[in-house]
Amino acid sequence: MIVAVQLVLLAGYALLLVARLLSSERDGETRVLRARGGSRGRITALAAIEALLLALPAALVAPLLAGPLTRLLAGRGALSRIGLRLDGGATATVWLVAVVAALACALAVVAPALTAGAGERRGGRTASLPAPLRAGADLGLLAIAAVAYWQLDRRAADVGGGVLSGDRQGRLGVDPLLVAAPALLLLAGTVLTLRLLPPAARLAERGAAGGRGLITALSGWQFSRRPLRNAGPVLLLVLAVAMGMLAIGQRASWDRSQSDQADFRAGASLRVTTGADDDPAKAGGYARLPGVRDAAPAFRATTELSGDRTASVIALDTAHATERMLIRDDLGDRPRERLFDPIDPPRTARAGLALPERSERLRFDVRITVAGAHAATADDPVLAVLLEDRYGLPYRVPAGAVPVDGKAHPVDFAVAAEGGLAVTGFELSGNRPTGAGESQRLGIGALRTVTADGTEHPVPVPEGFGWHAELTGTGNGGEAEPGEAVDAAASAKSPLTVGYDTGSAPNMWNYTPAFSVRVTAPRPTAPMPKAIVTDAYLKAAGAKKGQSVDVTLAGETLRVRIADVVRRLPTTGTGVDDSAAGRAEDRDGGALLLDFRAVGQVFAQRPGAVLTANEWWLSTAPGQAAKAAAALRAQPYTDPAQVLVRDEIARELVGDPLGAGPQAALPAVAVVAAALAAVGFAVSAVGAQRERAAEFAVLRALGTPRRRLTRMIAAEQGVLIAIALLVGAVLGAVLNRAVVPLVVLTGQATAPVPGVLVQLPAGQIAALLAGVAALPLVIVVALALRGADPAASLRVQGDN
Repeated sequence: MIVAVQLVLLAGYALLLVARLLSSERDGETRVLRARGGSRGRITALAAIEALLLALPAALVAPLLAGPLTRLLAGRGALSRIGLRLDGGATATVWLVAVVAALACALAVVAPALTAGAGERRGGRTASLPAPLRAGADLGLLAIAAVAYWQLDRRAADVGGGVLSGDRQGRLGVDPLLVAAPALLLLAGTVLTLRLLPPAARLAERGAAGGRGLITALSGWQFSRRPLRNAGPVLLLVLAVAMGMLAIGQRASWDRSQSDQADFRAGASLRVTTGADDDPAKAGGYARLPGVRDAAPAFRATTELSGDRTASVIALDTAHATERMLIRDDLGDRPRERLFDPIDPPRTARAGLALPERSERLRFDVRITVAGAHAATADDPVLAVLLEDRYGLPYRVPAGAVPVDGKAHPVDFAVAAEGGLAVTGFELSGNRPTGAGESQRLGIGALRTVTADGTEHPVPVPEGFGWHAELTGTGNGGEAEPGEAVDAAASAKSPLTVGYDTGSAPNMWNYTPAFSVRVTAPRPTAPMPKAIVTDAYLKAAGAKKGQSVDVTLAGETLRVRIADVVRRLPTTGTGVDDSAAGRAEDRDGGALLLDFRAVGQVFAQRPGAVLTANEWWLSTAPGQAAKAAAALRAQPYTDPAQVLVRDEIARELVGDPLGAGPQAALPAVAVVAAALAAVGFAVSAVGAQRERAAEFAVLRALGTPRRRLTRMIAAEQGVLIAIALLVGAVLGAVLNRAVVPLVVLTGQATAPVPGVLVQLPAGQIAALLAGVAALPLVIVVALALRGADPAASLRVQGDN
């Protein structure tokens, strides 16, 4: 509807311009008829008959052409991609529109005849501005356009739908004033260019007076003497260029917005909203998918803020998120490639005993010895192995009960060949024996791994490697007892030897106290994690850059320092999905981004704190996302709805009918605008040629070569075209920046997230300007070369 109003405006102006030229052509005939007694009514009736002879055939032919043209347009644009078929038949509404348009065209042709013969005679110096503009009509139009734009901007900011709004039943409504707002701005900006004519006329007059050449003098004199003669065609070109640029900019910006929305929703080429199993045999499985270049684990949660607000928290492995969340550069103050620099943690050596490459199984022997006789009433303790993969994800593998008999018992379980696993600790838990306590010693034999070919490889133990061991337990009443330090040692033959006292428990039928020995690899003190936050979070939390805040993550309170601020973070806030689009903005507390490994280092130093991945962000090779997604969805433990593919989201957005309809029409609008402007300007040039035929005849009779006159005409028209193209391009660029962000909407008639980034493709703009300028210039030059016979023109002038 917005572009239709603009097209009607352009077509109406072109029609009025041509009608005015026709009236000027027959002005002399009209004066003769009036002098011989012809009434104004009779003259108007003759003009009406002439106009109807032109308008009625158009009213009959246009509806018949509308259907095939509509189907042709829908079959080649965005509508064809979504499989939408238009009927395009000549319905009663189409015929009614055709009749009304034809009558309006006839009226536009007849209107100048009502005042024909009452104007000033040609040849005198005309006013530099039309009377309405001298009275300030252009400023009034500008004020009306400004109010309409203010309402459009206000609606877009408050409701998010701009010209579209929905009622409680979900039906969309259109505000006619807001639909017309872009057209009013276009018209007001075009009319304001007339204010440039007086200073341009003065400059032309000075150039004509100071120039030596005939061409310069005549061109400057003509423009300064009658500046308004060329105002009509120049304004038509300005209107067409600005409108064409608005159509091109809206289409390109809409396409860019769909891509940006897909990036924002997905965050990566492929995102899986589920965590990996706690199985070391599947560690690194996402990175092994076909077409996947890298995989980054992530943990997503929400944290409560004051004022009933919640903030999204994402802990993402920034070292492996090679696509940098697909964040748009303008959403932050640094390039996408440097997005994670403020939160990048210092690289430290991995904790634990790293398994050799291509290991598929881990083997070792375990024994528990006791000093003295073993209490028969005690159950065998249970052993668990702690591992960590290359992402810092923890795994806890139960190794089963270990008899306290001093004998070696084998342990064997599968691990992932490409998981990059390391043994980071052991846990032994059991019940305290009744009666006297025991002094036990846990011994872990040499760690060995097995590759696919069955070859065993020892797990190296670095020289000086040590363990951190702690004994905890529960008392008779079930209360937790503080941990006690125990002795632990490591060697190449026995990676772990640890001694501990189990303690004793009374013989109680309803409760048995327990003990637990936890042995972990030493780690350096984890620094405070840093966070990238959004503007909305700073506002909701009342914080500022550089300040430290508390964040609740996986049941733990984490102290983080705000290192950088961005406007928005992909996959967070409103606009992430259709259901969140209608959520109130005032409840959105923004978002925080943390480094997954930095948070994991803090959690690793807290007994009982575990940070797992509930999302995976996958970077794929170009064109390989669909293959990786198919492989994921084929796995039995993966829900297809949990696999988000950036390209699929983009296709869904592009295929939305609310956007596909205008996208199919906008290229045609740009072409029609250029054609209307070219034809109108050419008709005006032809009229100017005829009006100056006598002048050219005198110059030809005085010996001026035809080529020189052709160059003069081409120079005059070329200057006008250049001025129109320059002003139209500037006006079009300004309107694109002001209007396009307010009229590009989502499928739910809301403002897209992130905001629209206005695009003006240089190649398409250059093609538009060339198309608008080429046709009128070619016609003018052709007419000038053809020319008229100077002798015949002089005879006609003498007879008059």
